[in-house]
Amino acid sequence: MKRTGEIALTVIGGCLNLLALLIGIRLVTVDYSQVQMQLKAASEEQNLTQQQFNEIVHIAQLAGDVILAVTIVIFLLTTIGLFLLLKMKKAKTAGVFILIAGVLSLPELLVPGILLIIAGIMALVRKPKLPMDSYES
Repeated sequence: MKRTGEIALTVIGGCLNLLALLIGIRLVTVDYSQVQMQLKAASEEQNLTQQQFNEIVHIAQLAGDVILAVTIVIFLLTTIGLFLLLKMKKAKTAGVFILIAGVLSLPELLVPGILLIIAGIMALVRKPKLPMDSYES
């Protein structure tokens, strides 16, 4: 059975997640000295203490790390699902991996999440057509 729809949606969703992963890596590796100076100036206008400022910076860095880790997991799940779909011809297992990747991707990236969820559901639901000569009258 051809699974062109599932493959196309998975590849598009995976590429968009890969783009987000590359952007996330770039953001995590950026030099924060300029950003911290701008935040410091903004915090002085808001009358924040040094401790509050440090907490905000820490939370922002932690959120970036968590988002990057989740994006890596999503990319790995998508890649495994695509491999299972293409090489192993295990549509149900691939559908589960792709569906999990889509659900994890949804809060972070809406469009790739929706594409992966649709591809995962298609892989789970679609059944191969039975040959005509297998029907007994």
